[in-house]
Amino acid sequence: MRSKTRWWLAGLLGVWLIAFASFQIMKPGDDREAAGAAKEPASLTGDHKPVESARFESKTEGLNLMAENEYLALYMDPETTEIAVKDKRGGRTWHSNPQDRDEDKKAEGVNLENLSAQFSIVYNNEKGQTFYANNYTEAVKRKQFEIRKTDGGAKVVYQLGNFQKGLEAIPQFISKERMERLILSKIQEEAVKFEIEKRFFLDEETQVYKRKEMPEYVVKDVVAILESVGYTAQEAKKDNEMNQAGEQQSAAAAKFTIPIEYLLDGPNLIVRVPVEEIRDTKPFPIESIQLLEMFGAAGTKENGYMFVPDGSGALIRLNNGKTAALPFGMPIYGKDRTLKEKAAEAEFKEFTATARLPVFGMKKGDEAFFCIIEDGDAIASVHADISGRVNSYNRVSAQFLLKPMELFTYRAGSVKKDSPMFPEMYRGGIKLRYAFMAGESADYVGMARYYQDYLVQNGKLTKLEASQDTPFVLELVGSIPVRDTFLGIPYRSVKPLTTFKEAETILRMLKENGVGSIKLRYSGWFNGGLAHHYPDDIDVDAALGGNKGFKQLVAYAKAQNVELYPDVSFLQVYRSGHGFKPSRDGASFLFRDGIAQYKTDPVTASRGDLDYYLLSPKKLSGLVDEFLRDYRPWEAGGISLRDLGDKLHSDVTSGGTTDRQTSAALIGEAVEMLKEGAGKTMVNGGNAGVLPYADVIVNAPTRSSGLNIADEEIPFYQMVVHGYIDYSGSPINLDRDQSARASLLKTLETGSSVYYQWFYKQGSAVRDTDFNDLYSASYEDWLDEAADYYREANAVLKDVRNQRIVNHEKLAAGVFRTTYENGKTVTVNYNASAVAVDGGLLEAESYRIGGAKR
Repeated sequence: MRSKTRWWLAGLLGVWLIAFASFQIMKPGDDREAAGAAKEPASLTGDHKPVESARFESKTEGLNLMAENEYLALYMDPETTEIAVKDKRGGRTWHSNPQDRDEDKKAEGVNLENLSAQFSIVYNNEKGQTFYANNYTEAVKRKQFEIRKTDGGAKVVYQLGNFQKGLEAIPQFISKERMERLILSKIQEEAVKFEIEKRFFLDEETQVYKRKEMPEYVVKDVVAILESVGYTAQEAKKDNEMNQAGEQQSAAAAKFTIPIEYLLDGPNLIVRVPVEEIRDTKPFPIESIQLLEMFGAAGTKENGYMFVPDGSGALIRLNNGKTAALPFGMPIYGKDRTLKEKAAEAEFKEFTATARLPVFGMKKGDEAFFCIIEDGDAIASVHADISGRVNSYNRVSAQFLLKPMELFTYRAGSVKKDSPMFPEMYRGGIKLRYAFMAGESADYVGMARYYQDYLVQNGKLTKLEASQDTPFVLELVGSIPVRDTFLGIPYRSVKPLTTFKEAETILRMLKENGVGSIKLRYSGWFNGGLAHHYPDDIDVDAALGGNKGFKQLVAYAKAQNVELYPDVSFLQVYRSGHGFKPSRDGASFLFRDGIAQYKTDPVTASRGDLDYYLLSPKKLSGLVDEFLRDYRPWEAGGISLRDLGDKLHSDVTSGGTTDRQTSAALIGEAVEMLKEGAGKTMVNGGNAGVLPYADVIVNAPTRSSGLNIADEEIPFYQMVVHGYIDYSGSPINLDRDQSARASLLKTLETGSSVYYQWFYKQGSAVRDTDFNDLYSASYEDWLDEAADYYREANAVLKDVRNQRIVNHEKLAAGVFRTTYENGKTVTVNYNASAVAVDGGLLEAESYRIGGAKR
């Protein structure tokens, strides 16, 4: 009899599963016609000619054609939801997952199943513990997904976790009368009745059945029996309420609904996540999602590299064997300083550069893919790893932080408890644009050219006009705040390092030494010096010459064709007061308000004094309005923005969340306002979002972090912006190499402007202040060297200032060649010995100019 019961249960469950699967999965061959996507601008489509799609059909057997246009065809496997993109121009098929993954001998367990996933998530529980899941294990294997055809592509909605009905459909308490009337009386088989009765204990005194503990596989069987007689989860809830049992939760509470969209847009694949449709549960909030980690993954026999946006750019060679090094993982635009650093982010400490551009890519043989993070870039990080660590594939992808967790510590006497806190989920967009390249364009140079064309055609970059000279960027430090005492009473005062008159003197001497096209960044000129107070008004520092002196400097700069960029900090507020209240105006994360950053003791590496507070991004627009009200009358002609092109943080309060993506939009609006109200704009750092408004970039990345997993740094950033925006790296006199020759070669290789940071007084003027790092910046120590440096660099670069960089190549170890669109080449040798180049010797630490102008 019991054998018969098991057969009855198995049949019931089988019918249910078949019905569920047939509802969730699109049948192969359904609705194969798709509307073609709109064409992209011609220069972004590549030079390959379209070929007939029938040529590729033999490689896509068993897949559904979801969309097709003259450049690409998008296919999807209806059983696994993996995608394939056929590039009709180059002939390669790009897959979301390795096609030979079943042969991987390295991957085991979750790493093996991850090879079949299209995305993975990180989530937390109410105790602050962190977990990992992927869509293959938790949705595809369970047949919990639905494929929908869309205009130009497809949408897949995944349900991760156990979505089968559980304990909530089984009453915890039920009266004997209702048990017999609603359940037992409707079951014909005695054995099936026994299966139900043995799962409950009858209290003879109260005449109420109480549910016993059940393993998950039993729960499924019991739910199936109850549903077969019409007893629903709503009835179970009613019985629980009648017996004061409360609502029961399913044993599988970690559940997520996540949609992914794919569509063709001309020669590009677009991947979107409609974040507003993501659903998680309160006990298990989602933290992040990583998309298409295995897209285009390269096996152990492939040649090429992964491009990552570390600083100026870096290459990770495929199969480089560096499994002892940490995998690559870098947040776009740097870390969110509002958030506390988690232990898992300790690897970020080795970064010495910032990812300024939201891009990544991979070259395999003579073909490549390149990805632009179009939306969600401010909450994204780029991740890459090589074969041999957890699997046999090299891969690069993007991860998006949706709901960061932070532990809040409660203290009651000697008892301490950590409780996790979660903000609202990010509700902006996530959008990736994949481009495909072949032949000569399938390398990092082609990727840079593609991204440059993309920015130009979207109105983000405008070509520079030709000029007689390359820029000389000079930063002068006006005054610094210092601690002083009067009759033993401490107070803050302003110490002048470069008065307005002294600034004119330095400019005159540079002119006399043949330095032209000067762009003057003047920092520490108002509101108490370099670490100035809240800039809601302007009080020119009297120690520098006051209003009269500043007015004379503005007039002198205009008369001498010197572009003046007075420097201001908006997001970093160096002291409270003067209109700024940290708890009201500062950035917050729930219970933590007035978030500040602190200096690090150089000896002990412990936390030192206050460095600055973070302004709430919501306050930025109003602050800029107030600043411009006082700044416009000076008619300085330009402005330098210390942090708006460099820093990016969120603001989380009980009243709502300003995520980093929203913050980036607010910063972009503020920079646009400042450009309209103040004139030419100089930005520090050069994040992608401010490029449309920047006339000059200082401290642009000229190097990568030199991470152990990487093999080579490249001037990708420079290849994107050269010819469109004037830029310079860090100040030459503060360069980490402390070698004028090495700095000159880097200037020539990257096409950078010359940049020095000085002050007029002796170096001892900053001794025993908070600005000891400026000790070597006295102008007298650098004036002659700077003039020589500029004249040499200007002779090489002045005729290519408005030219694109069309090629960059490594000729030998330490030898690189940069080619401009007018045909001019600059070859540099960083080595301490001569190297054979083009049939001749290129001397140690030297360069050679070649090519002909067109």
